[in-house]
Amino acid sequence: MGDPTSSATAASSLSSLGMVTAVGSAVVQSQGTKATDDYKAAMLDQAAQYGDLKATQTNAQMTNNLNITLGNIDAVRAAAHTDPTSPTGAAVRDYAETTGTERKDTAVNSIMEQSATDEANAAYLRKAGSDALLAGWVTGGGDALSIASKALSGGGGPAGGSDPGAPLTGTAAFNAGGSAGAIY
Repeated sequence: MGDPTSSATAASSLSSLGMVTAVGSAVVQSQGTKATDDYKAAMLDQAAQYGDLKATQTNAQMTNNLNITLGNIDAVRAAAHTDPTSPTGAAVRDYAETTGTERKDTAVNSIMEQSATDEANAAYLRKAGSDALLAGWVTGGGDALSIASKALSGGGGPAGGSDPGAPLTGTAAFNAGGSAGAIY
């Protein structure tokens, strides 16, 4: 049989390796999740910035088009020698202005809402990534504590057997010699 001291050292090394692997695996996985969420958040932030720009451009273009339409109405009325204070002519112009303004506001508001949604989703993903990283550390720490607890109690960890009542690896020499009791 082997040297009991080297068996205990090997068991301790395996236990330590198990803890490091458990912590490392959970943390690396959570870092990958955070990196993915950060990338997606950056893409959504960029989409929101483009959305804001598009809304500004749409507003300017539709305002310009509305002004051209109203100018054309005024020009046609003037060419027809109609009275500029005519209620009918004013109603036609007001209707064109109202519908043009409503279309513009609807288009701009729709773009701005999409932009706001993209910003909110980006904020959510950044928070979710941070939470995933924290969860990785907590899970890794819990795994390490569980492995350490099993190794110290002999309860099936990398350094111990599956019988919780069995002595720790490396204590058999003391038990056989009668100089020390089993450690439970």
